[in-house]
Amino acid sequence: MHPRTPRMPTIVGILLVLSVIGIIAFFEWFEKRPTSASGSTVPINIQLTNISDTSFSVVWITGAPATGMVSITSPKHTPMTYFDDRDTNKKLVPYTTHMVTIRSLAPATQYSFQLISNGKSFASNGSPYTISTASTISGNTSGLEPAYGTIHDMGGSPVAGAIILMTIEQGQLLSTITSPSGSWLLSLGFARTASLAKYLDGTNRLTETIRVLWGDQEATAITDTLNDAPVPTMILGKTYDFRKQQAIKLLDAPTVLGDTTTTKPSTANTIGLTAPAQNASLTTALPLVTGTGLSGKKVSVVLGITSPVSGTTTVGTDGIWRFTPPTPLPPGKQSVTATTIDQRGKPVAFTHTFTILKSGTQVLGDATPSATLAPTITPEATPSASPSATPTPQLEGEPVPTSGTTLPTLLIILLGAGLLTSGFVIKWKYA
Repeated sequence: MHPRTPRMPTIVGILLVLSVIGIIAFFEWFEKRPTSASGSTVPINIQLTNISDTSFSVVWITGAPATGMVSITSPKHTPMTYFDDRDTNKKLVPYTTHMVTIRSLAPATQYSFQLISNGKSFASNGSPYTISTASTISGNTSGLEPAYGTIHDMGGSPVAGAIILMTIEQGQLLSTITSPSGSWLLSLGFARTASLAKYLDGTNRLTETIRVLWGDQEATAITDTLNDAPVPTMILGKTYDFRKQQAIKLLDAPTVLGDTTTTKPSTANTIGLTAPAQNASLTTALPLVTGTGLSGKKVSVVLGITSPVSGTTTVGTDGIWRFTPPTPLPPGKQSVTATTIDQRGKPVAFTHTFTILKSGTQVLGDATPSATLAPTITPEATPSASPSATPTPQLEGEPVPTSGTTLPTLLIILLGAGLLTSGFVIKWKYA
């Protein structure tokens, strides 16, 4: 009979299994962990915005440049994939900020969707995101004029591609992306209440909260519907309150002894065409045309190349004029020419060319993307927005989406079984 030997091999095997499990679990967690660090293409700061009866937008950020798309499924299970709003001609471009607008939807209908970042599909908690479009509203719009402004970095340079998030008092969340010149514009005419059931009442002075996202930098501001055209230039990293801007300007305006009139600030010394910008690509067939001029002077506007439309408007007391064509412009290359009077009483004209994108040019069938962009479907979370209740447009509090794999778990099981078996074999042999 052989002398009984210690059972050390079995204990060593168990400890080794536990160590391996811990190491693999750590690396699996590290790979899937929420992060906004440079190099990550995992979507963060996910927001649902611009919800209407026929469309909505999704915005998010990635730590590293990545292509971005949204794969949406209709109630009839028809899949479609939509590109980033800045991607044209079906060409995917990597960005760190992402905004995808889904259009041509049915009113009061629920849709499911997933984000696709660098070809990988993301959601969270086991099922796709869901959202319900709003019901159609008849009657007057909010009557609010567009809000616009400019974003600069700390060095004073314009910031292109920054996400602008605006929440109007008692209203829904709206979003847009800054242009290469750092400018942004949000149409507020169809802004709805938070419940999406009706348009906002534009006759009241409403507070607006603005949040700017660009990489790991932010800027925030509070303003209102009397101080948003324009919103003064915002610099990343700073916080502003523009609600008293007009009152301050009026108090600071120069006065003449004995003069009882109030001089309002204006941009009367500048004359020009500000929007659409030169070579801009627009998704709307009814673009807002804006510019600056002499207060009270007429501006003649001609829009279009093949079938031009024209009209006139007047420069406001703030030195800004606005014009929207009475009929939609056809897709393709277009131009706008604005003519007014300068300080010497002589006519001056400004012309910009731009492009109206054809409806649906940002929509592809699921089979269209190449193999390198085919999503690895791993459905996750289900935040929802309903037209009959306050929507939940902000999803950043949800678990960060991942597209993981079961391979590490299988390795743990197989390796653990092997090591435990070897431990029992050694024990039996020397028993």
